[in-house]
Amino acid sequence: MNRTRYLFVLLLFLISNLVSGQYQSSILHFDNNNRLVYHSDKDGNRIPDFSHAGYKNGKIDIPELPVVLELGPIPGDNTAHIQTAINEVSNLPRDEDGFRGTVLLKPGLYPVHGVIYIKSSGVVLRGSGEGTSSTENTILQGKYDLPHQRTLIVIGGNERTRWRDEVPGSRVNIANTYVPAGSRTIEVEDASNFSEGDNIIIRHPSTDEWLEAVDYGGTGSDGPWEPGDIDMYFNRFITRIEGNKIKLDTPLYHEIDRSLSQAYAWIFTRSNLITESGIENLRVDIETKGSEDEDHIWNGIRFVRVEDCWAKNVTVLHFGFAGFFFEDASRSTVLNCSALEPISIIDGSRRYNFNLGSASNNILFKNCHASEGRHAFVSNGTSSVSGIVFTNCSTIDDYTSSESHRRWGQGILWDKCSFNSNTTTRVLGLYNRGDWGTGHGWSATNSVAWNVSAPSNQIVIQKPPLGQNYAIACEATVDNNGPFYHPAGWIEGTGENVTPASLYETQLAERLTFGVGPDAPAKLKTSDSFTDTSRYVTLEWIDIALDEDQYVVERSSDGGNTFQVVAQLIKDIQSFTDEGLPKGIYYYRVKAVNTIRASAYSNVLQVDCQGTGLQGSEKLKPLIVLYVQ
Repeated sequence: MNRTRYLFVLLLFLISNLVSGQYQSSILHFDNNNRLVYHSDKDGNRIPDFSHAGYKNGKIDIPELPVVLELGPIPGDNTAHIQTAINEVSNLPRDEDGFRGTVLLKPGLYPVHGVIYIKSSGVVLRGSGEGTSSTENTILQGKYDLPHQRTLIVIGGNERTRWRDEVPGSRVNIANTYVPAGSRTIEVEDASNFSEGDNIIIRHPSTDEWLEAVDYGGTGSDGPWEPGDIDMYFNRFITRIEGNKIKLDTPLYHEIDRSLSQAYAWIFTRSNLITESGIENLRVDIETKGSEDEDHIWNGIRFVRVEDCWAKNVTVLHFGFAGFFFEDASRSTVLNCSALEPISIIDGSRRYNFNLGSASNNILFKNCHASEGRHAFVSNGTSSVSGIVFTNCSTIDDYTSSESHRRWGQGILWDKCSFNSNTTTRVLGLYNRGDWGTGHGWSATNSVAWNVSAPSNQIVIQKPPLGQNYAIACEATVDNNGPFYHPAGWIEGTGENVTPASLYETQLAERLTFGVGPDAPAKLKTSDSFTDTSRYVTLEWIDIALDEDQYVVERSSDGGNTFQVVAQLIKDIQSFTDEGLPKGIYYYRVKAVNTIRASAYSNVLQVDCQGTGLQGSEKLKPLIVLYVQ
């Protein structure tokens, strides 16, 4: 990524913050040094860092691979014509960056009767433009329906395993009693088989104990979720090892609680994984009979078994299921793309314009446009989907809502997106779907609608049994009135002109400019409290980070309006006793600090130091304190 570019972007955000007096969220805002501050709620939930979505986790731009072969259209079926060119480039050696080169399709109309495959890494299929005129642009015309409802272009290894293939002997249990969502650090029972740079998979089994904690999905009249059905998978790289603590390249978007499920990790084999390949600058026009015809190509472009791949400046029209479809995919980007005018009946399993299937982690959709979708920007891969960003995207004429569609997707951000539909009321939902579909139940947790514009429509935000969902400064009717009643999630600033305008861009600019700080401490509590003659409070927390320089304890005596530092402690510490307290009600919070930045704050605790009857944790009332510096 061009560091100068992001320094400039960050400067613009900071200037806007200084001069405009715009609204700021109480739980994620700029401090006096114009750095982002994250606050946790009473349960330790906080808005996570979404900046790792996309190609190379956003660290560099999508590359421009050199053209090594050009071709124009031929009369009749162009499937073999294009495939032969792709195969020729695929047989070239990869350079030091992992690239082979680009097949450039000259302007023209290319009828395609079959399926085009990119099965090798470092190969790009590039057209000459995505416009409507074939004299100036490249148009792939998807023709006929053999095989029935096929995909037109497949990029990747074409193998679905949910990353379950592991290096023999590498599996190890995660030892932490608790890791909050948004953390990058885990501790394993034995890290001796791991090395920095290893690609690991973390699996969180859906045990009966965990399922009970999420109300077995809240599936209404449908059957409850079953053990093993809602396992979560996180595809990560190790960036640092210290003892048995491992720091990951990307946050976890769900908590790990060992009392509910024994999570574990293994080294991923990466077999048949396709990287550094993409499709660019062309138009896919699927031939149909119009109206409700379903005997035609069903998907435009499918990515499967890929990492660090992309689609850029591509328009797909008249698909039945998905314009862009990801499975077994990580760290990939869809940039400046459109999925428009689907053709099908208006019913389930149709019209998912931009769709995340199973095992999709850290995928970025930026400047993308949809029309006439049922679920235009959607996670449809259940609990194996997380870390998804839709930023500066738009959709019109939706038939129902964009959403995490079913069964516990985590960490999905709709950022500075716009919705405008006259065919449905609800255009975005982070909520419980109950017995809609096939036991869809709770569809999302730890997901965010930030500065979403839908002035004529509704956004539904509900709080799941574990985690939280958020709507910050959205222009819409924002409430918890979904198809199944549940308490509202975190809703604030509705209709306000918020800064930062884009959460994703600001998080990315800050990370690329300053780096990654330490993980936040978890589960702040008290182990001991005061007597009438000797007032003190002993605080305890879980030390998650491996790279903190110190822990800072802050206390408020004015109801949480302002906090003062009462202790600066050495690294790895997990307790502090605050002594000599006068009578009063106090609030405490803790953060980890290193030279890069401070972590998010822990949960806030309230301690009543006025009476004498109760002691210890019985006196504590966890709560969220709304605090803007």
